[in-house]
Amino acid sequence: MDYQQLLLALLPDLLVVVALFAALGVDYSRMRGSRLAKRYEVACQISAAGLIGGLAVLVLQIGGTMPVMESTVDGQLVLNTGTLTLKALLYAMGLGVLPLAKRDQVTQQVSEYFALLLLATLGMGFVVTNRNLLGAFVALELVSLSLYAMTVLNQARRASAEAALKYLTFGAVASGFLLFGLSYLYGATGQLDLTQMTGLTDEPMLVLAYLLIFVGLGFKLALAPFHLWAPDVYQNAPTPVAGWIGSGSKIAAAALLLALLQPVFDSPKLKDSLVLALAALAVLSMVVGNLGALRQTNLKRLLAYSAIANAGYLLVGVVAFSAAGNTSVIFYILVYSLASLGAFGVVAVLTDTLGREAEINDFNGCWKTTPGLAAAFLVFVLSLAGIPPLAGFFGKFYLFFAAIGAAPEAAAWHDGFYWLVAFALIMSVVSLYYYLRVLKAFLVAPADYRAAIAPSKIGWAAGITLCSLALAVVALGLWPEPVLTLLGH
Repeated sequence: MDYQQLLLALLPDLLVVVALFAALGVDYSRMRGSRLAKRYEVACQISAAGLIGGLAVLVLQIGGTMPVMESTVDGQLVLNTGTLTLKALLYAMGLGVLPLAKRDQVTQQVSEYFALLLLATLGMGFVVTNRNLLGAFVALELVSLSLYAMTVLNQARRASAEAALKYLTFGAVASGFLLFGLSYLYGATGQLDLTQMTGLTDEPMLVLAYLLIFVGLGFKLALAPFHLWAPDVYQNAPTPVAGWIGSGSKIAAAALLLALLQPVFDSPKLKDSLVLALAALAVLSMVVGNLGALRQTNLKRLLAYSAIANAGYLLVGVVAFSAAGNTSVIFYILVYSLASLGAFGVVAVLTDTLGREAEINDFNGCWKTTPGLAAAFLVFVLSLAGIPPLAGFFGKFYLFFAAIGAAPEAAAWHDGFYWLVAFALIMSVVSLYYYLRVLKAFLVAPADYRAAIAPSKIGWAAGITLCSLALAVVALGLWPEPVLTLLGH
């Protein structure tokens, strides 16, 4: 093995690790006794430096200036244009979370907060590039454990500890199911390397393996009926953490699901055995997510049910079992994550001085007091709703197109996946009600004396983050081809 090449391949991750320990060391030594705001600022700067350095190296690797060969980490990581692009996007989104976390000063454990953010981002990067069963599982658990710990950091609220305990309990059970599924997959194939699994059949052990994997990853993606943790965690976790749970972790889980299903592509019988389970999860998630969101009054909880519904839409592309379906799934989870992170960012900026969880009515009159944030929130929510010409619309279009294209010989609505696409379209129409209800508070409803949210200084870093996310959502809607080309590898 060429260790110099291996070092260059893992240089982005090493830079993040260095920043992680630097943030801990500086906070424990030089910043001891300093003001809380100053500690947050320094930890944020160190963390940002590590992610910027890692992102710069990834850009060089994608462009070929710093070549990395897939054989440098044979049987462990796949470093090609698609996986490196996805990893770079995760680093960029993690960089966007940092200024939101700096504003949200909910804990005295400052360096631990930012170290866990970096650790989660590092794990996500390894998940999307890993093609080894054990490596992928360890990387995914690194992400999960970091998110469990960050959920409980809002120490001023007892509900945060309760939500973290629920998250940990459900997560531990889901990890057990996932590990059982991976062990059965290894037992049936004799391979840990996903790229070497070929000639799969529809034997009962393989079907059981994938069903167990669907349970484990269904928790990570908040698919119904494995979603019960999501509303409480989204509502009670620190808002930037909830945004990272609803964006970065979803990208990692979706990428791992596609990697695990890749060997099934060449096995029509096994594919037919799994399609029904995936379609059932999709339908149930869309129903639970959209109908559950209709009766929510808390904005973060509503976004949690929206995440459940969007996970259902995601599976519409997964059941296609095609290259176009894979690309559409990654593109959709990416544009959904950008809009979701942006929506949570707006909520974090508006409610960081509120002292309690905001209800939808608390945002009445934002169009007058904070017009810039109201406009950004409009972009994010309309993208989540799938309104053209924003990225969310084209994300759903590509998902549905891939599902229909998977069975081009279908002659009736009940053949192929026409019925699933039709159901997803109906559920998308239902979702417009609760999305428009939120936008009504932001953009139409007048402010009154009960409005508890007062205008606050956004800050240049958070402002740049929200503006960049909004521009990305618009740009990917108007010109998605470059990203689709990169992700199509």
